[in-house]
Amino acid sequence: MTTGIRPADHSVPISGRDLHYVEYDSPTPGATPFVMLHGLSSSWGAMRRIADHLAPRFHVYALDQRGHGESGWASAEAYDTDSYLADLEQFVDGLGLDRFVLIGQSMGGHHTIGYTARHPDRIICAIANDIPPSYDTAALDFSGQFPGGGHRTFATVEDWIAPRRESSPLTPEWGHELAAREQLREVPGGWQPKHDPNAVMHWQPKDLWAEARQIERPLLIIRGGRSEVLTAQGLQDMDMQIPGARSVTLEKAGHSTYFDMEHEWLSVASAFLASHVEA
Repeated sequence: MTTGIRPADHSVPISGRDLHYVEYDSPTPGATPFVMLHGLSSSWGAMRRIADHLAPRFHVYALDQRGHGESGWASAEAYDTDSYLADLEQFVDGLGLDRFVLIGQSMGGHHTIGYTARHPDRIICAIANDIPPSYDTAALDFSGQFPGGGHRTFATVEDWIAPRRESSPLTPEWGHELAAREQLREVPGGWQPKHDPNAVMHWQPKDLWAEARQIERPLLIIRGGRSEVLTAQGLQDMDMQIPGARSVTLEKAGHSTYFDMEHEWLSVASAFLASHVEA
């Protein structure tokens, strides 16, 4: 899944740190802006194949959020929802985006919900992938991930991929390999993830339920049927309580639905976008 459009790398100073993002300048005149937000511990490149697919029609901007990818790190207490949303607000304002489409995976989906609730006039439509408005981080298990508060060094890329295959058995091999290419950097003695360990250990997602109940803009929620992050009950609650919500469950997918059922994910997302974005 490739296009002739190559993303250009940029960096912008926001909230005292440089944030990295890439831009796919669509060949379609007047293409609708499309902003993409990755998940926790990830980077924009994990969603590269989605960006490649959308680039012919949309003007895509994919952001490395603070503490992730090639963006600057923050203090441990500054990985909270409001800080992330302040970054996003400054980012889209700096680009001069009056109205745009917003999509987020997991943590990025949480921020998508928050931004859509707070800035309905800016959002054409939005997609939140496999995340509820409120998430209890006590469910996250960091045992063995951050010895001494830092990253483990993996002797080989395969050493990093192997446990991912066990925890995400529905993800195809290309998904694991893509994640490795985009999320690891070479260091003396092997490989380490790029993200700030504190961004994971001290993630502070806010309870956005009260704000989410005010969302009337079209919001597509995509859930993985095997996911433990967004339960079936949680999805039903979102459907019932968020006026603009509509949802799809991809039954043979885990949390990373766009890896596990890529063709189906793109079909669902494309149909949703076609319904809400003018040609």
